[in-house]
Amino acid sequence: MDGPGPARVAVAVEPAGPGEHIALVMAAHGLTPREAEITGLVLHGRSTAEISRLTRLSPYTVQEHLTSVFDKTGVRGRRDLVATLFARHVAPNMLKDAETGGG
Repeated sequence: MDGPGPARVAVAVEPAGPGEHIALVMAAHGLTPREAEITGLVLHGRSTAEISRLTRLSPYTVQEHLTSVFDKTGVRGRRDLVATLFARHVAPNMLKDAETGGG
């Protein structure tokens, strides 16, 4: 991409990594940045009290965000959220990798 003339552009296409994948999943569900942050903490097994401390939000506000996340993702609670996101977005990729020998 060096040399005289007009600027050149290179594009590399590769599968999304885990961090990029989860960001796409959050965006696909229409989560706000704060809702996505809280969802990520839930996916890491954090309690409301821990999330409150880490985000500097009141536990009530954390619960308000979680209620919104549950509505947007069509689930009823934390366990359902984790299971649903896993079933929709992680398990299919694991099956595909197993079928193709990828990893």
